[in-house]
Amino acid sequence: MSDWSPHLASLRTLLHDQLGVRGRTLGQQVRRAGRRLPRALRTDALFLARAEEMARHPRLARLVDPRQVAKAEGRVASHLRSLDPVQARRHRRLDWLATAGFYILSTAALIVAVLWWRGFI
Repeated sequence: MSDWSPHLASLRTLLHDQLGVRGRTLGQQVRRAGRRLPRALRTDALFLARAEEMARHPRLARLVDPRQVAKAEGRVASHLRSLDPVQARRHRRLDWLATAGFYILSTAALIVAVLWWRGFI
């Protein structure tokens, strides 16, 4: 492989730790992360996944620019390090509670409106 493959391995670990994404390759992990990564960073991560695949082949490995790989890896890794999985979990729970509360209130309002319309209130 190449000299930047340990960096890609650490990036795979970061994806697993911060986003909870599993996969055999970096490409699988990036696809499973989906929209949890911003578009520009997803593009960088997909570039890194292609570079990882190309590094396995001796002739194709020469086509990958190591400076470009280092820049993309730095951008993706710094974003992943800035994420807080506990805070994300808390936000998902609050979003779920807000949605459930909205559905309950709208159902109650609909029931009251139907009862008023029918003349029971």
